[in-house]
Amino acid sequence: MAAIASAVALCVAGALLAAWPGASIAAATLLRVYFNNERLATKPDDCAIVFELRREVPKTEAVAAAALRQLFAGPSAAERAAGYRSPFSSATAGLLKRVFIEHGTAYVDLNDPRPLLPGATSSCGAAEFNIQIERTLRQFTTVRRVILAIDGEPRRFYEWMGQSCDLTNDQCDPAPFRRRRP
Repeated sequence: MAAIASAVALCVAGALLAAWPGASIAAATLLRVYFNNERLATKPDDCAIVFELRREVPKTEAVAAAALRQLFAGPSAAERAAGYRSPFSSATAGLLKRVFIEHGTAYVDLNDPRPLLPGATSSCGAAEFNIQIERTLRQFTTVRRVILAIDGEPRRFYEWMGQSCDLTNDQCDPAPFRRRRP
């Protein structure tokens, strides 16, 4: 009877952990990534609608970096066949240079994506690019906003995207990226 109670307790604990972003079970961490899917979207042409997919990775405490690496690898072949799409693919799997979180802001430093993602600056491409990163990182309660940079320079990223440096991106201030060198 005690063995059955222990087994039930483990199953319940596993189910509870699976419900939480970045939860760890044994030697794995469960994460979420978000991709567009025109088959699931009520407005198939709305590039800012994303849907959750779960990914299991080796156990890690660096859940934000692990989630972004999964996102930047793009949808799997089976996920693409199910209608998921993304500007990210195996060609962009190495896009993440580093990510760190300070005071509710996720600072994401990218290796230069411009040669790999020429379509990312179109209106739909930019919407997909930004919402997929934003939603993937905001699964974590410590993240309230996201600031991106190319090689430590936010201005380079936001100019590439055709966006202004304003309060939403801290006026493209590179200081946080300089304080935290890899």
